[in-house]
Amino acid sequence: MKVKLTLLFVYAAILSLHAQYNYVNPVPGSAFHNPQTNIILKNGASIDPASVSDNMVEIVGSASGNHDYSIRLSDDNKTVVIKPKTMFDYGETITVKVHSTLKTHEDKTIDGLAFTFNTRNEISAEEMERYRQSRLHEEQELSGYRSTDKNVQKIKYPLDSMPTFQITHNENPPGRVFYDNQQELDKDDTNSFPTIIENDGTIIWARDLGLDGHDFKLNYNGYLTYYKNTTSTWIVMDSNYNLIDSIQCGNGYADETNGHDMVMYPNGHIYLFAYNAQTVDMTAYGGVANAIVNQTVLQELDANHDVIFEWRSFDHFEFTDAITQVPLTNAAVDYCHTNSIERDFDGNILISNRNMSELTKINSETGNIIWRMGGENNQFTFINDNIPEHFSEQHDLRRLPNGHILIFNNGNFLPVERSSAKEYALDEVNKIATLVWYYEHPDINGNIVFGRASGSAQRLSNGNTMICWGTIFWNQGIPNITEVNSEKQIVWEMMFNEEGQKSYRSHRYIWKPCSRITGYTMKSTVKPLQVTLSWKQATGAKAYEVNYRKLGNTNWIKINTNKVNVTLTSLTPNTTYEWRVKSLCSENPIITSAYSVVDQFTTDPFKVDMSENLAMPGVVIYPVPASDYITLTLQNAANASVIIRDVIGKMMYQANCSKENGTMEVDVSDWLNGLYIVEVKTKSYSVNRKLLIN
Repeated sequence: MKVKLTLLFVYAAILSLHAQYNYVNPVPGSAFHNPQTNIILKNGASIDPASVSDNMVEIVGSASGNHDYSIRLSDDNKTVVIKPKTMFDYGETITVKVHSTLKTHEDKTIDGLAFTFNTRNEISAEEMERYRQSRLHEEQELSGYRSTDKNVQKIKYPLDSMPTFQITHNENPPGRVFYDNQQELDKDDTNSFPTIIENDGTIIWARDLGLDGHDFKLNYNGYLTYYKNTTSTWIVMDSNYNLIDSIQCGNGYADETNGHDMVMYPNGHIYLFAYNAQTVDMTAYGGVANAIVNQTVLQELDANHDVIFEWRSFDHFEFTDAITQVPLTNAAVDYCHTNSIERDFDGNILISNRNMSELTKINSETGNIIWRMGGENNQFTFINDNIPEHFSEQHDLRRLPNGHILIFNNGNFLPVERSSAKEYALDEVNKIATLVWYYEHPDINGNIVFGRASGSAQRLSNGNTMICWGTIFWNQGIPNITEVNSEKQIVWEMMFNEEGQKSYRSHRYIWKPCSRITGYTMKSTVKPLQVTLSWKQATGAKAYEVNYRKLGNTNWIKINTNKVNVTLTSLTPNTTYEWRVKSLCSENPIITSAYSVVDQFTTDPFKVDMSENLAMPGVVIYPVPASDYITLTLQNAANASVIIRDVIGKMMYQANCSKENGTMEVDVSDWLNGLYIVEVKTKSYSVNRKLLIN
């Protein structure tokens, strides 16, 4: 007996020194993956960085053979990201063997494992055309127009072509209103304007983005974002309306990045999703043998834009989870139609699936479904609800600070099709949902307020709720945006004058920024005997404070100006200086921005050879936006240095130009999507140009 007990204790001690992976992506045994797929491993605990090595994994494709890879520990210190250096082949089986080398911070060894997954078959030209047509249908539903309609991209609209609107009720609640307009009835009307207005309709900012500008909002990290329909890209702007980043899904889903929702958080992490089209035999469901089926692919990106979590509806949902009104027999099947994503307070993920009439919570550490609310797989008991069907084809699931959830209930297919905002208190242990507040708009001239698609509900800090009613084809006096207080009294309301105009989502924010200078707009032009510093206008700034000093000095020299440039003289020749700027927005009370990034310039030598060509260099970049290569055409650039940096100042490329006039070709295929600054510097001048990689 003592021997047995001793063996049990030894065995328990060994187990206590080991751990297992609780999340592996791709899901073992899964299929339909892109050839660009990366491998993701999580244990749930913090990983010892020293144990992350280049020999911990073997990756073998049944057709493509062995794959070298790069490996890194994400900034959450829990996720290992493995990137094969060459793509897999289409239609092959990938075998992954993970060795028992990784350790947690508690010095537990994570047991190795082996698994397989399959890549999708190569897409034929016929399939590609059917996928394209399916996506055009999705674009039209999402944005009200088709991006390949004849000539639509050639149309340019002045700002005065913004659709007119009227403020029908205004009690001046605090904040400004953010929205973008889209025309649902006229496919030739493609002038979408992301817009910020005051309560009385005064336009603070608007920009004609043609086909783009969808879901314009102030994201959780404080940056402005919108969806660029023409490139399937989320655009990020600072509060000066300058583009500072662009975001797409990873793992080969970039071109399928969906425009329904994307959220960004202060830690740099991003949650978004793709609609991925696959050819699936749906005859078992009464459908066709080569149906195009859209699956939802959720992703979390870290601050490096690496995918650190991926979740596919093919791995977790059934096609029959769709509500009965969503046919599985069509040539194109959209059984999920995910339309919002949110990081819950506990770090897990909340999504809304319109075509399932379901709200879903997903464990971000394992990928398992935590609960399902509404639809065919409802797990909740509803208390005090105003209608027995609860909600249908909803949008915009959000967690509120009080722990409740808020949704916009479109109300499609209900006995009475009426839209509403609904707030539920959730007991997630016992799975009880209690309706604590809802709002249905009173009928307008006998017409029910029903937004058949789109729409949002936002709870404001003062207890008010901002409601966007989404797609209303014939306005008949029906509002597009309504704000109500907790007593369901209307405090602000707006309506487009033109039938068919809608806003996908609308929000109100307390937003009067004193903006920090956008770093990449800062320029230093060095000439003999003087240097001119310049930058672009900052939102809210009435003046600017410029600081400069010799590199290595402690004290700054300060200059105030109400212009966006200042010229410095009496500087020490052949000396490097550093400089920064901050916005001055108010004297009473004193309101200033943070300082800009610190930039540098070097003055000319005291003796200037006037025989040297002092013409400013010319720089032409082609193509813009770029994807694989760029060509720099340079003039007056003998002995010039060429430097390309990203928006945070990291040097991506450096070369010297030996000829007066010439060209350079730069490979940018491995660079992240986003904005870069090209600097061409001669003895007398420094010239900057913007470069967009997309």
